[in-house]
Amino acid sequence: MAFLNMFNREKEEPTAVTADDRLSLVLSYQRSDIDEKKLKQFRARLIELCDDFGYDVVGHVEVIPQSKERTTIINASIPVRLKEPL
Repeated sequence: MAFLNMFNREKEEPTAVTADDRLSLVLSYQRSDIDEKKLKQFRARLIELCDDFGYDVVGHVEVIPQSKERTTIINASIPVRLKEPL
């Protein structure tokens, strides 16, 4: 019976339909540290850019710096939703 169910099974929704809308950004900064003020400005600018490109930010924007040797990797995670047409 399991063999027959394999062909009649409902198809799962594609990942693109069920996934969260989230933009991710990874940048490399050639300094070992980054000022907290700059990180706040960076976060604010990311939100502005999302707005400029037609996205609403729908949650907390995470900007996480990670230092490695003499470089800082900046990882940003931005939950978004496409703006509704007017």
